Amino acid sequence: MQTRAITPQIFIGGQPDESNIQQLHDEGFAGIVNLRTVDDEGYLAEEEHLVESIGLDYAEIPVSPPLLDDLAVQRFSSAVSRDAAQKTYVHCGSGGRAGLLTLLHLAVANGWTLQEAFETGNELKIAPSETSPYRAFFEDYIRRHSAGERL
Repeated sequence: MQTRAITPQIFIGGQPDESNIQQLHDEGFAGIVNLRTVDDEGYLAEEEHLVESIGLDYAEIPVSPPLLDDLAVQRFSSAVSRDAAQKTYVHCGSGGRAGLLTLLHLAVANGWTLQEAFETGNELKIAPSETSPYRAFFEDYIRRHSAGERL
């Protein structure tokens, strides 16, 4: 399993297995955020139990195009902001949704304009593409919630 640091506290990647979860614990991670839906191929039904049994925080926020809404982003932001000094691993199947929600969180937290969000997202390779089913929501959410868009 590959992890990618987006910030010193937020790492993204794909589905961890039991040994990966233990490795994250051993590397000092405090929590795992799962963005997969139960319908995703390879969904790990026992993930919550595995994560919590070794003392990590766990949040499951199912994200798909029809499930992505303001509440999902707010829940995500709460989950990755619980303890700003602690590392959190955010995953979906491949890391795409994890990058998208991380970018939304960072854009609002930092008051970025939509242009700044895309520039940063492109640098980090986590911005939604023009054909992404999440692109319209991404743009709309930042316009409605980021202080940078209300200047």
